Amino acid sequence: MKDLESLKEKFFRERERVKELHFNKETGFAVADALKKSLDSLIKPAFEHFFGEWDIPVTCYALGGYGRGELNFHSDIDLNLIYQGKLTEAHLEDIEAFYYFLLSLKLDLGFSPRSVDEALELSQKDLSIFTNILQRRFLSGSRELDRLFSEKFSEFLEKNRKSLVLEIVVARSDRYRKFYGTVYYQEPNVKESKGGLRDLHEAFWVSKIVYGIENYSGFLDRKILDRKNFRDVISAYDFLLRVRNHLHITSGRKSDILSFEMQRVVAEYFGFPQTRRGVEQFMKNYFNAATDLSVITKEVIKGALEELEREETKVFIPAVLSENKLIDGVFYVEGNVLFVSEEKEGDVLKDPTLVLKGFRLVQERGLELSAGTFSLFKLSAETNKEKFRKKEVLSLFREILTARKRLSYTLEIMHDTKVLGALIPDFERLRGHFQYDTYHKFTTDIHSILTVRELEKIEEKGTNAASVKEKQDFYQILQDLETPHVLFVGALFHDIGKGKPGRHEIVGAGLTRKYLSEMGFSKEEIEEVAWLVKNHLRMFHLAFRRDISDPELVEQFKNECGTEERLKKLFLLTYADIKAVGPGAWDNWKSTLLWTLYRSTLALFTEKKSAEELIAEKLKRRKGKVKELLKGKIKPESIERFFENADRDYLITYPSDEIANHLLLMKKIRKEGKEYAIYSESYPDIGFTKLTIVTKYRRGLFNEIAGILSYLGINIKGANINRAIEDDCECMVYTIHVSTVAGEALPCERIEKFEELLSKLYSGEFSSKDLPPDLMKPKSFRRNVPLPENKVKIDNKTSERYTIVEVSTYDRLGVLYAITKVLIDMGTRLRRAIITTEGNRVIDSFYITDMEYRKITDEDFLRELSGKILEVVR
Repeated sequence: MKDLESLKEKFFRERERVKELHFNKETGFAVADALKKSLDSLIKPAFEHFFGEWDIPVTCYALGGYGRGELNFHSDIDLNLIYQGKLTEAHLEDIEAFYYFLLSLKLDLGFSPRSVDEALELSQKDLSIFTNILQRRFLSGSRELDRLFSEKFSEFLEKNRKSLVLEIVVARSDRYRKFYGTVYYQEPNVKESKGGLRDLHEAFWVSKIVYGIENYSGFLDRKILDRKNFRDVISAYDFLLRVRNHLHITSGRKSDILSFEMQRVVAEYFGFPQTRRGVEQFMKNYFNAATDLSVITKEVIKGALEELEREETKVFIPAVLSENKLIDGVFYVEGNVLFVSEEKEGDVLKDPTLVLKGFRLVQERGLELSAGTFSLFKLSAETNKEKFRKKEVLSLFREILTARKRLSYTLEIMHDTKVLGALIPDFERLRGHFQYDTYHKFTTDIHSILTVRELEKIEEKGTNAASVKEKQDFYQILQDLETPHVLFVGALFHDIGKGKPGRHEIVGAGLTRKYLSEMGFSKEEIEEVAWLVKNHLRMFHLAFRRDISDPELVEQFKNECGTEERLKKLFLLTYADIKAVGPGAWDNWKSTLLWTLYRSTLALFTEKKSAEELIAEKLKRRKGKVKELLKGKIKPESIERFFENADRDYLITYPSDEIANHLLLMKKIRKEGKEYAIYSESYPDIGFTKLTIVTKYRRGLFNEIAGILSYLGINIKGANINRAIEDDCECMVYTIHVSTVAGEALPCERIEKFEELLSKLYSGEFSSKDLPPDLMKPKSFRRNVPLPENKVKIDNKTSERYTIVEVSTYDRLGVLYAITKVLIDMGTRLRRAIITTEGNRVIDSFYITDMEYRKITDEDFLRELSGKILEVVR
C-alpha cells in the first residue's frame, strides 16, 4: 500500500506539471494526453495490486473520454471492471477496497464492476453506457477476456448499426434543444452546446460504428473528411479543449459554461485584452471554432447515414445519370436529400449560378443537402467569392429572398456553407459577431436569421409567448401587407451595419441600398427596405422609453411612417426583432405597450383625423361617461370644472372608470381632512401590480415612494404623476406599476407592507432618512457580468411641454430613488417616469419641467443635472 501512496503523490505532482503545460500554451490534445498518461500510471499498478491475484478472469477498461485518451482537468473519469465467473466474498472485498482507493483521489471517478453479460445487457439498453463502452481502452487484466468481450460487443454492434446511429442522432437533437439549438448562444456550454466538444464525440461514435475507425485520424484515413475539413475540425476541437481546461483550472472544478464571468479570464489566457472589445474578439473566435465543429460533424453523420442507406437498399446510384433524370442537368433527389451528379461536380464548383439553383430546390421542396453537396457548395463559396458577386448570381439570390417560402431554413444552410457570406460580404463579417452584454443572447448573424424565422412563425400562427388572439392579430396584419417580401428582406438586413463605425441603423440603411441595388431590386423596394433598416429601432424606443399617451408623439410617429403599410411592417419587424433577441425578451408588458402605440397610430390613418381631433372627441366622450358613472354622487358642474382644471395628460392617460374613482377619493380626502388615499390592482397575466395614490401635493413624494419600494425589494416598471383639482382640493395622482424582481405581480403581504410604511411616512413616524444608506443593490446574485455604460441623454425635441432626461445604467434596486433625489435637489418637477430593461441595463426616461411647469432649456443647468445623475448611478 505504501507503493500506491507514493504513486498517488507522484500522480498529483504530475497533474501540477501538466497545468504548467497548459499555461505554457501547449495544445489541448497534448495536455489531454498528459493527463491520461498520468492517470494510467496510477490506475494500472493499482489494478494489479487489488486484482492481480484473482482466480477468475478480470479486465479493467477506461471508458468515455478517458477511453479516447482525452481528459480535461476535472473531466468525469469512467472505469469499468469486467469479470467472468462467480464473485466470492474475497472478490467483493477487493472491489470495495479498490473503490475506496479511487475515492481517496477526490476526482470525479465513476467505477462499475460488471460481468460480461451484465455489461453487454446494459449497453443494449442505455445509449450512454453503449457509447462509453464503444470508446473503451484496455488498461490491464486478462487479454483473453478483453478479446471475448470485444467479440460479443462487436456482434451486437454489427447487428444494430443503423438503429444505434439513429439513437445518437436523436440524442444529438435533444441535446441541441436543451441548449437553445444554436452555436451562437451568449454563454455556451463548451462541452454540450451545439458546436461543443460533444459534437465531435458523436461524429466519432457514428464513424466508429459505420466505418470502424479507431481514432480521429480515421476520418482522414477512411476519406470521411478531406484534409482541409479534417484540419479545421481538429483545430477547432483543440481550441475548445484549451478553453475547457482553463475553465476547470480557474474554477477548481468541473465547469463547462463559458459564462460572462469566465469570458474575460479565458480571453486573457488566449492573449486578448480584458476589455469589452477583447472579449468580443475572443468570443468571435470561439463561435467560429464551434461553427466548424457543428457543421463538419453534421456532414460526417449525414454521410454515415447515407452510407448505411446505400448498404441497406443495395441500390447502386450510377456516377452518371441520364440527362432527363437530372434536375437542371446537375442535381438529383434521393430520400428528400439533394445530390450533385458526380459528372457535374466540377461544373458546380466553378459556377455559383448552379449553387444558387441548388438552393432554390432546397427552398422549394424543403430538401436537405447531402454531405457531398454541402462540401461542394461550401468549397465553391470559399474559392469563388468574386464570382458570387456577379449580377446573374445575385439575381438568383433575389429570387430566393422574394419567394419567402422556407426562407430562414434556406438562409441558415446558406450561412453554414458560407454561401450567404459570399453573396453579402458584410454578413460574413458578422459571423460570430458577439455583443458583450446580458441582453442579446445570440450573435448578430444568427439573430438576423432568427428575426426572419419569427416572421415566418407569424405566417404559420406558431409564434410562442403570444395569446391565441394576439397570434391571429399578427397574422392578419401580415396578410394585409401589399409587399410582405420587403418586410422579410428588411428582417435579414436590419442589423447589417453592426460592427462598423457610426449608428448601425444609419450605416445599415446605406449598406442595404448597395446590396439590394446589386441584386436588381426595384427603386421602390430598395427605399422601403432601407427605411425599415434605418428605423427598425424607432418603434421600440418610442413604445418603451417615451410617453405613448402623448398625442403629439403619436402624430409625429404617424408622419414618420407616412403610410399605413410602413407602420404595419415596422410593427411586425419590431416584434420579430425583440422575439429573436432570446428567451424572455418578449413579455406581456412589452406586448401591451407596443400594441398600444401601434393601435393609436393606426387610428390616425384609418380615422383620417389629426391626433388633436381624435383626443378632443375622446375627452368629450370620457367626460360624458364620468358624469354617468358619478350621477347622484358628484354634481355635473363639479365634473365640468374638473375637466377644465386637470392636467390634459391626466385626462388622456386614464379611462373614465378610473377618473371617476379618483374623483370620489379626492372628495373623500377633502371632506374627511385626509392627506391621501391608496388602492392597488394586480395583473398577474401581464406581470405587474398597479399602485394608485391620490394625495394632496407633497414635494418629493415620488422620491420617498421610490425609496420605500426599493427598501422592500420591489421593482418599479413605470410611473405617471399628474395634477388634478376637485373643486378646491388640488391633488396629485400617482400611478406606479411595480413587480417583484422576477417580473411577477406583488403578493398581498408585500402590498400591505408598502401601505404600512406609506402610512408611517405621512404620519411622520418614518422618513427617507430612515432608509439604509446602501439602498442601491443588484437585482441578481450574479457578479462580474458585463456592465452597461452609464449615459444621460437630454431630449427637448420629442415633447413640446416636457424635457426628457433619459438615463441608461446598470439595473439595480434603488436606481430610481437615487436619480429622483437629484431631480428634486435640482429644483425640477417630475411628471412621468418610464422604465424599460434590456438584460442588466435599465433605461429610465423622466419627463420633467422647472418649478413653473416649463420646459428646461438652460444648457448649463442640463449639463450640471446630467453630471450629478452620472455621479449617483456610478
